[in-house]
Amino acid sequence: MEKLLNKNKFDTLIAGLKKQGYKTVAPKKDNRLVTLEEVQDASEISLDHVITNNSIKEFFFPKTEKILSYTLDKNKVEMEEPKGFAVKSVIFGTRPCDAFSLPVMDKVFNWDCSDKFWVERREAITIVTISCDKSDSYCFCTSVGLAPDAKQGSDVLLTKISNDEYLVETVTEKGENLVKEMESVFSDPPGTPDRQVATVEEKFDLKKIKPWLDDNFEHDVWDEFSNKCIGCGACTFVCPTCHCFDIVDECTMTKGDRVKNWDGCQFTMFTMHTSGHNPRSTQGMRWRQRIMHKFKYYVEKFDSTLCVGCGRCSRVCPADMNISEMLELIETEAGK
Repeated sequence: MEKLLNKNKFDTLIAGLKKQGYKTVAPKKDNRLVTLEEVQDASEISLDHVITNNSIKEFFFPKTEKILSYTLDKNKVEMEEPKGFAVKSVIFGTRPCDAFSLPVMDKVFNWDCSDKFWVERREAITIVTISCDKSDSYCFCTSVGLAPDAKQGSDVLLTKISNDEYLVETVTEKGENLVKEMESVFSDPPGTPDRQVATVEEKFDLKKIKPWLDDNFEHDVWDEFSNKCIGCGACTFVCPTCHCFDIVDECTMTKGDRVKNWDGCQFTMFTMHTSGHNPRSTQGMRWRQRIMHKFKYYVEKFDSTLCVGCGRCSRVCPADMNISEMLELIETEAGK
């Protein structure tokens, strides 16, 4: 289904979503930061950016969440699972690379068992994506098989066709139902709209990356490239596909909560054993793990890369480590 959405209908759309019981999340600007946050009306929405500072991940896989509570006495243990964590929502205005991270992460959270927290949020949240009409030097979606107007992971895709108008394409049944619910804000599209879609240069040949990784677990390049890494883990937290977590019990002698928290492979303590031995004792080893996981291990298990080319990790890195530059270097090494 194709429709037209005029920018002057955004207010009506957000108000209508609220009336239908949806929570709306959209890009919101605060000084120089643009983050995905809950909005109450269209005046809060900012669309003049390349990509939001945070990723879509945190709305499906929160930074921290309680997975159960328990009480105990001498004779028994009682457990209670959280309820109402999956809120009917629309994420409006996220980018295609973010949307594609969802089917990528679906494989992780439904692999050997089904994670109900992920699954129920996926069912409750509808994704309305806006195609990128501009890019920057950090973007490399086309290098990992995507595009600025890719539809994978979206329920509805909006593409700018003028300063005030967007072509609306439904991608899934969930998206079609949403458009039908809000049909009064849409109109019929023009015959052949001129789509305003960014051009993203292909920076490396993905086909050359994994064969080199297969043969170069021990290589000087890992230490050389990661010399300036400070192990802050910012890259893993802004990445829409990094999914490492830790589980801890926050408790007293008689009751407690079991809590799932984000973790990251770039932290020194991530692989520290109780004995004091650390199998990834240097930052070069930890950087190697990041690249290997995204472009070798995940590929072998699920037949796709664990990277969507959003470039957030490079944008946020205080040491200016650029993942696409690493992959370009690997392509060069592969050609030697």
